[in-house]
Amino acid sequence: MEEGVQKVFGTLDLFVSLLETEIKYPILQGGILPFWTPSSNRMRIEGEIGDIKENKIYLGEITNAYYGLFDPIDSAEIKEGKFTFTVDRVKKQMLFLGFRPGQGGMVFAEAGNLKVKPATVKKGGVVWEVSGSALNDKYRDFLKACAVVRNDRLLDSLDALFFAARDREEMARIKEESMPYYEQAQMAEDQLVRQTVDGNMENPFGIYLYYSKLFGRKDFSTKENIGAEREYQKNFGPEAQQTPYIALMNAQLDRYAGCAIGAVAPEITGRDTLGNPIKLSDFRGKYVIVDFWDSYCHWCREETPWLRKALEAFKGKNFTILGVSDDRKKELWLAAIKEDHSNWDHLLLPPKTDIFTTYCIKGIPHIILVGPDGKILAKEMRHEELTDVPANFIK
Repeated sequence: MEEGVQKVFGTLDLFVSLLETEIKYPILQGGILPFWTPSSNRMRIEGEIGDIKENKIYLGEITNAYYGLFDPIDSAEIKEGKFTFTVDRVKKQMLFLGFRPGQGGMVFAEAGNLKVKPATVKKGGVVWEVSGSALNDKYRDFLKACAVVRNDRLLDSLDALFFAARDREEMARIKEESMPYYEQAQMAEDQLVRQTVDGNMENPFGIYLYYSKLFGRKDFSTKENIGAEREYQKNFGPEAQQTPYIALMNAQLDRYAGCAIGAVAPEITGRDTLGNPIKLSDFRGKYVIVDFWDSYCHWCREETPWLRKALEAFKGKNFTILGVSDDRKKELWLAAIKEDHSNWDHLLLPPKTDIFTTYCIKGIPHIILVGPDGKILAKEMRHEELTDVPANFIK
């Protein structure tokens, strides 16, 4: 037997290696005949676009779900309203399926033959109806349940009122009156998400839902919280551990560790209001409130009166404020500083800076306190905290 194998394959080692690459060898009439079997890790998508008028469709890895941004994996021509994709060695993860950034929807990738068609089309977004996929069935059922518990019809109406507001004052009023409804919706969604994650700890859908809905909103401001999170993620089953989401979360936790309370604040460089170079380390030796903001951010500018109170409270002491902005138009940045009487040092970041990623900023305003030694003392301060928190350190 071994001699016959060597005549066909050269060596027994090669025969073993071929066995390990999914080539099977049926014994037929005393001989061994190799043949290739279909890959068990291949995904084929057969789709149609209904009444949507497009000629090309993309499949891609999601880089920003909120804005519908993606890195293309493949593209397909749409012919007579139909398209197909074939992906070998498919990873079990959520993918973007659509026509351009912000115009498409999501499909959970898994091996098998998937049938896809639009279920709903709204504001350029598409909710795909997918058959032939257990993971997509779980995702569809979750979306339906989520729309009910959140009362999405009411929230859509409140969104329309907000974006139709005539000025900042009306926006603020609508925001204040609407907030209880959004808070109630978020609480209901969070409860549903946690229940769904707990029931799917062993499969890729559970870890995707945790990553996309819960992980990004958790508090990782301390090294203790970061360590606890790494331990929690060990509870996901082996199949879930093989998804890309574990690596993505670990990479983010590494970044959080670099800007956690007790870590040295990463350097920030830019230009001041006169165009001169300025950097965070210029203020080493002082307590510094670092306020990440932009001129267009209404909620950022709501913090300005509280920042002025802090500046007055610690007048004559070892304290200052540094505003950090990535405004695209310098004139709007300067006008906002003048209008709000934010009379402290300001830094305009250079284009395409990655400092917001470095500081793991989820949204602005993002306000931190840095000590004289350059270490971060506090994060995510608001309103009266801008005076109360520094008071714990400044004597």
